[in-house]
Amino acid sequence: MNKTLLLTRILLKNGGGQLTGAGRKKRRLSVRFLLPVLLLAAFLPLMFSLVSLVSFMYDGLASFGLEGMIPGLGLAVTCVVIFIFGVFYVINVFYFSQDVEHLLPLPLKPAQILTAKLIVTLLYEYLTQLLLLLPVLLTFGIKNGSGIVYYIYSGLIFLALPIIPLVLSSLVAMITMSFSSIARNKDRFRMLAGIVAVILSVGGNILFQRTMNKSMNPEQLQDMLQNGHNAFIDLAARAFPSAKLAADALLKETSLAGLANLTLFLSLSCLFFIGFVFLGQRLYFKGVLGISESSARRKRLSASRYDKLTVQQSVLKAYLIKELRILFRTPPYFLNCVLMSFLWPVFFLIPVLTQPNLMESLRTAESIVNHDGMAALILAGGAGIFLFVSGTNPTASTSISREGTGFFVNKYLPVAYGKMISAKMLAGWLLTLSSAFLLTALAYLLLQLPLLLVLLLLLVSIPATLFCCLTGVLIDLLMPKLHWDNEQKAVKQNLNGIYNMLIGILAAGLIFFVVFKLELSLLSTALALLVLFIGADLLLYRLLMTKGRKWFLKIEV
Repeated sequence: MNKTLLLTRILLKNGGGQLTGAGRKKRRLSVRFLLPVLLLAAFLPLMFSLVSLVSFMYDGLASFGLEGMIPGLGLAVTCVVIFIFGVFYVINVFYFSQDVEHLLPLPLKPAQILTAKLIVTLLYEYLTQLLLLLPVLLTFGIKNGSGIVYYIYSGLIFLALPIIPLVLSSLVAMITMSFSSIARNKDRFRMLAGIVAVILSVGGNILFQRTMNKSMNPEQLQDMLQNGHNAFIDLAARAFPSAKLAADALLKETSLAGLANLTLFLSLSCLFFIGFVFLGQRLYFKGVLGISESSARRKRLSASRYDKLTVQQSVLKAYLIKELRILFRTPPYFLNCVLMSFLWPVFFLIPVLTQPNLMESLRTAESIVNHDGMAALILAGGAGIFLFVSGTNPTASTSISREGTGFFVNKYLPVAYGKMISAKMLAGWLLTLSSAFLLTALAYLLLQLPLLLVLLLLLVSIPATLFCCLTGVLIDLLMPKLHWDNEQKAVKQNLNGIYNMLIGILAAGLIFFVVFKLELSLLSTALALLVLFIGADLLLYRLLMTKGRKWFLKIEV
């Protein structure tokens, strides 16, 4: 057990150290204290919104005696979110970290390596729970007047809840990646396996939610209202049976039944953990060993092919193609930068596909969005979504960091620094702009938005996505993280992506708030957004081409 905890500490230190770069100690300490403050400032509005929502739901449901459904729904929704995010975390922590081949020669048992990596992944999931589950449990406990036993049970449930969904998502990832031993091109297989694992997790979530929604017909809903909150808990627990045990433990904390349910919940979590260690030793090491190997094809080029490859072209175009090839060919970059750009439309599509009466739901939504006075808010909301999607994409905000210790090579290339910076910015812009166009097309097809509104959304998306790409490159020029030992740390464990995400969230919230308060018309909103974004983009680009070149020159590995 001591070795497991020591290995967990080393993995966290090795990963967390990359967040702060290789600067001086004072700078690292200041950044470590600054990160929680920034994250708290960014997510406090979300947590307060959840608190208000849960409080409102409690007041409304208490009159029917159904307030007990709140913990069950909160636990079930959290499990589903953990399951989906768990696939990304497992692939990054277990496979893309590429540290297993260094750990195997050490006096460590396979079970200790698996347990340490699972604990690291659990810590990431606890951050998700802090945002989603903690407001639900605290608000319900306060509104319900629960005693100290409730909060003790809540703490134990909070710690154990992610285990089962995380084990399930781990098995999905491990089964998919276990075929890597027979793949010739390891890098390509890692990319394809990551895509398959994500598709399986998202597809399973869609299937589950659609099955649940189909069962929610009016007759069954009336029966549930008559039977009380237990029926709702049973419905919510269809995803993860452990959620029902946890909810029953919280609702019956003053009786022996609550203690029995808590014991069963903790026992079930322990069984899943033991099963994970048992199956992981047979699946994980089979798929991870040799995954860092690569193969090459020796291909004789024809004269025409050689002439085509060596034709002179624009320097900016050549450097942009180089950036895109690296993004598409490096599995961690592909999964975290490229694939995420095209997953956002899927995430927005999930609530639609899970509706049993799909066409009726779409027509209802269509009548709402086409209501008079909604067009300007939809345009502002669309701009906010574009800013959020662009800000959360780490392509631009890690463009310098991805060079690693080989950054010095750029200073010897016969290419102007301005063109290099522009190419890195354009690579991120193309990906985020593609995501914005797909989201707009999806909204047009599903909601039958007016053509004028769609055109304005497309027009606004161009400077809106460019804004966060410019800020991302500027941030990475100021604080590049060049010291990392695998590509996954350059994008997943880089504070610059978080800083840029915060800028996107704050800008999106400010824009929507101003448009909502001023009650602008559609054309006035479009004109204001275009002027605002284009003006900001010109200023940022000017800064990038003047100060950015100097910052680029001063970067040392």
